Amino acid sequence: MSIRTQGRDTTEHLRFLHTVASLYHLEGKTQAEIAGMLNVSRSRVLRALHEARAVGIVQISVVDPSRTDESLAADLERDLGLGRAVVVAGHPEDPAFTRRRVGHAAAALLDETLPDDAALGLGWGRTLYEVTQALEPRRPRNLRIVPLMGGLGQVAPSFQVHEMARVCSERFGGTWIPFFLPAIVESEETYAALMASADVAQVTNAWSSLDVALFGIGNIDLGRELQMLFAGYLDDATKQRMREAGVVGDICMHFYRSDGACVEDALQYVVSIELERLRRVPHKVAVASGAEKAAAILGAVQGGYVDTLVTDVTAAREILRLWQSRSQEVAR
Repeated sequence: MSIRTQGRDTTEHLRFLHTVASLYHLEGKTQAEIAGMLNVSRSRVLRALHEARAVGIVQISVVDPSRTDESLAADLERDLGLGRAVVVAGHPEDPAFTRRRVGHAAAALLDETLPDDAALGLGWGRTLYEVTQALEPRRPRNLRIVPLMGGLGQVAPSFQVHEMARVCSERFGGTWIPFFLPAIVESEETYAALMASADVAQVTNAWSSLDVALFGIGNIDLGRELQMLFAGYLDDATKQRMREAGVVGDICMHFYRSDGACVEDALQYVVSIELERLRRVPHKVAVASGAEKAAAILGAVQGGYVDTLVTDVTAAREILRLWQSRSQEVAR
């Protein structure tokens, strides 16, 4: 739509319309505040807002929360060899909104693909938490939910794997196995004693008979929330050593390089499914979003830990850029 005003097609007037529209729509100012700032009447501000929309300075769009980018998804499936990719439109400046979009898309995918009576392994993470909150299955599945790792103390719900397992079992119908162990223990002796117990063996044995694993992907540049969780275990020297080793991400607190190779000594005494055992799960669904996760996502795919990916447009584009860049380096 071309920008035209009725009898006042001047640069100065167009700038005025743009200023009013920006203050109102982008900065959240009220009409009264704008009138005071620009020394005009409220009625003139109201007329300017209507005119700005009429001439095309303000354009309103409505986003379909279920819309996916099938072209980018097809590119990911073809280039990375994924069995399934789902790519949603997020918001590059609102990661929480993007995580919710990815969560809703993953919840819909699970409702579409999960078989009845399946054993579902569940990891943790903020995006995975959004998946559990978005679950609205059309029918019960009688699932058996198995935590893929131990829990932590007084932390955000996104890192309470037991609560997410309980919610999943309620929404889909079925049972969940309690796993009231810490995700990280402090000594080899404590770790060995815990892993030898019958209660722990019930869970770790179940890891070998999963039908589906659902988990988030972390990157090496840990956010503030994870910095607090790992404060006693992942100091600056350890993180620097991991970077020097080429670590790009983690799944259930097991870290790996860009080619997917596990870094065994990144964190010791971690109570969670080993990456090698995860690789053998028939169906592995990862949920992750944001361009900053691209290298970690690509490494997870390269390692064979992911066959289904639910992500956002920004992450998908960066994953494909990294993939193409690496392919060109190999071809040289």
